[in-house]
Amino acid sequence: MINSMFKILVSLLLVSASAPSYAASNLWLFSLSYENDKPFIEQARKITDTRAYTNQPHFFDGGQRLYYTQSFSAGKASQTDIMTYNLVNHYHRNITYTADSEYSPTPLPHGSGFSTVRVDDNGKQWLWIYDEGQGHKFSEAEPVGYYVWMNRDEALAFVLGKPHTLQKISTDTKPLVLDRNIGPSLWPIPETGLYSYTKNPDPASQPWTLMSFDPKTQQSSLLVTLPDDAYYMAWTPGAKAITAVGNEILAWDFREPVVAEMTDSDILRPQPSEDANTPLWRSWLDISRYCQHGASRLHMSAKGTHLAVVCNDTPQ
Repeated sequence: MINSMFKILVSLLLVSASAPSYAASNLWLFSLSYENDKPFIEQARKITDTRAYTNQPHFFDGGQRLYYTQSFSAGKASQTDIMTYNLVNHYHRNITYTADSEYSPTPLPHGSGFSTVRVDDNGKQWLWIYDEGQGHKFSEAEPVGYYVWMNRDEALAFVLGKPHTLQKISTDTKPLVLDRNIGPSLWPIPETGLYSYTKNPDPASQPWTLMSFDPKTQQSSLLVTLPDDAYYMAWTPGAKAITAVGNEILAWDFREPVVAEMTDSDILRPQPSEDANTPLWRSWLDISRYCQHGASRLHMSAKGTHLAVVCNDTPQ
């Protein structure tokens, strides 16, 4: 299952002139309340209903708006634009509307703009900034698949290759390779000053691991092994890592013990929990009523009151 998801990832990143075979998926928006730190679904709303690729949700403006990637087809050709959904008036709007394809909408660390991965006419993938109505390339690093902003001048990027690499990129310095064999989930870890990414040198024989990167020390550390069949993840405001496995969301608390610095060989021997009877990942939210065929990407609003989930429309 992990291998099939990885093939889907690569097919989504490497866009061609012909229509790609996107797996049909749609976005669900969950309004949450909490009791003793356990979430409950107060309201569930299916906010898209298409047979096309709908993915990569990301909350903006403190949770007032949700940006996402949507594919559009014209004959045999297909491309993607960035859409925004207003949580107050339930209105969708196309905010890129270009002939090129854009992916991975993310708020800028300054101002009111946003950034995307933009695919040009030659199929090259750039980190692109839209600020005050203007669009421009951020750096010469290419091909960028995913990224997370560290500050207004630096980002951590998933750069496609053999293997895929984690690189620190900026506008005026040469990209710096920080790690290899990484996955597509790059996020800031709330309340820590650290950043997370996923890694796996051998996806065919072992689960993915969740890593942290400390920009002060320039060191990576192993946090925890992801559950079987888990691939994408996100964070809650309280620094819980969450991931969808089938139609259930599991959580791991960052405040649990962190494994020390590691090498690639260490990943092949994930550290067990100190208490073998206590699972590292715990059931957090049941979404089986809404995501009957499983879920993939997810993102939580800054206050933890809303959760966006990409739900599969067909069995995977």
